[in-house]
Amino acid sequence: MSLTTRQFYRLCLCVALGAAMAACSTDDAGQSATSGADESQPQLADPSAQRADPTRRSIAQGQLTGLVQDNGSLAWKGIPFAQPPVGELRWKLPQTPELWNGTFSATDIIQPCPQFVSGLSAGIADPDGDGIVGSEDCLYLSVYAPDDIPEGERLPVMYWIFGGGNNSGYAGDYNGGELAQSQDVIVVTVNYRLGSLGWFYHPAILEAGATGAAASGNWSTVDTIAGLQWVQDNIATFGGDAENVTIFGESAGGGNVMSLVTSPMAEGLFHRAIVQSGGIGTTTLAQGVNYHDDNVPGHEHSSREIINMILVRDGLAADRESAKALQASMSRDAIRDLLYSQDAAAFLKLYNPEAARNYPAPKKFADGTVFVEQDPLAQLASGNYNQVPIILGTNRDERRIYLYAAMTDVIRNDPDEYIRFAHYPSVQWKWRGVDNLARRMAPAQEAPVYAYRFDWDEQRVSDSGLDMAVAIGAAHSTEMAFIFGDWDVGFISGDALYDPATNPGRDQLSAAMMSYWSSFAYTGETGTGRDGSLPLWQPWRNGDNNPKTLILDSAADGGIRMMTEEVTLDSIKADFMAEQWSDPTNRCRAYLATFAGTPAFDRSEYMGLTEGGCGGR
Repeated sequence: MSLTTRQFYRLCLCVALGAAMAACSTDDAGQSATSGADESQPQLADPSAQRADPTRRSIAQGQLTGLVQDNGSLAWKGIPFAQPPVGELRWKLPQTPELWNGTFSATDIIQPCPQFVSGLSAGIADPDGDGIVGSEDCLYLSVYAPDDIPEGERLPVMYWIFGGGNNSGYAGDYNGGELAQSQDVIVVTVNYRLGSLGWFYHPAILEAGATGAAASGNWSTVDTIAGLQWVQDNIATFGGDAENVTIFGESAGGGNVMSLVTSPMAEGLFHRAIVQSGGIGTTTLAQGVNYHDDNVPGHEHSSREIINMILVRDGLAADRESAKALQASMSRDAIRDLLYSQDAAAFLKLYNPEAARNYPAPKKFADGTVFVEQDPLAQLASGNYNQVPIILGTNRDERRIYLYAAMTDVIRNDPDEYIRFAHYPSVQWKWRGVDNLARRMAPAQEAPVYAYRFDWDEQRVSDSGLDMAVAIGAAHSTEMAFIFGDWDVGFISGDALYDPATNPGRDQLSAAMMSYWSSFAYTGETGTGRDGSLPLWQPWRNGDNNPKTLILDSAADGGIRMMTEEVTLDSIKADFMAEQWSDPTNRCRAYLATFAGTPAFDRSEYMGLTEGGCGGR
């Protein structure tokens, strides 16, 4: 039996994912056992049926239909790409989805995985009022396509990974129809398990003899890999090119794009990457499982600490110390049964009694299979990652979205102080998510590395008189609406944000961004956009006065242009220390927001920032 490289990799991946269906096997000729012919994707058995219903398709799981959207684009919503990870499949690798009889109606919006109620779950009902929405049965994806794809043509695929701190959000909140229709691409939006249901490691939950990804705790990361494998197997049926897949995502979704860029398991499943307001990072397995007072300390919410909390909560132990002793006496099976008996909502509340959207939990374990056991920044510098053309970007005012509600008085009375306060943690995000990565990647790979900064800030004045251009500006998540051509996407959207007087410039910038993004999806180069009419977006080049970052803004605010400046922690610190502040309390708070958790944080410097020190502020 002779296999091509691609067939061999696919077979290995299917084994790693625990897939046992015929769709993951090969026959003696090296062909797909389900097609019985060649490596082509599943095709519609009856072309006349597709003429009667333009959304009728055939995939590995069976026949399905979708819907025609208002703008003419075709959509297939809520397609299962894995079996529901419920019962015995909780904390297991995603399993190959089951076949269905008849025709599957792919018209329902993807529902979220379990999460706390928040602005990112708006519109999702919480009928029992427990503050948790969603279902563990959540591994679904949606496909969006333009309405008129020439026969035989294969379009670039853009695979969207949503954000939300990896604790919240859902793929159903994003409609790729406008991007697909206007740019002639196929858009796929994918759900993945969240929080401690998506990343959880404890030896007791592992199957006997489990190795590799099955013993990694990175269930969520492998969900996104399984979705990419589904694209490889099925996307041609929708008009997509499995050999031209761009992964893109925002915030935690951008970080998850970087996870795929650095994961050996994702090799060959995508060909370009776009990271919007992302970052990079992993944790150790020890952090995921150890007690927080072990010699090698674990996370405060490691799996063993969570078991302690369960035992105390359920009255089986009086306190943490007695819970530790009880846990040490429990068998592996008893611990496993305890964990698997947990209701999802009650389990999440162990991490987050206050029901905030984000909660602390270890994620992205450097297990040696899904993630390499190496510092991610060193990994990038070494070139030992999936080298593809990549775009890295942030928004100029990232942090304002998190600050404005608590600082409305400052916005009204001293807007310059508010802008000053928000600037430093925002530019630190640029250092963390763009410049610090691009400096390492640009010399390590032949494929181009592009950078952008989104600057658009022409919002309206709110009904209460708050200038949203100051309060929000080019804040975190505001660029997504421009890329999807959907003005209801983002933390704050629609009429609450946009000013009819500036909407023409907004729409022009949106068209330019979609053009750049789709040009990159087609060719791996941003260039001058799909139609060649935009300013040249040059790749990042290390060194003084070399092009670095494309500024994305409307013509009224300077337009689209390249800049050569870059930031380092040292440059941010120097600017911060030279800044004049109206309120010394703001200086203390901004220092923490900018430098805490980075090598630039200096406690003695922090304590001496203001007269009387920052310690009590």
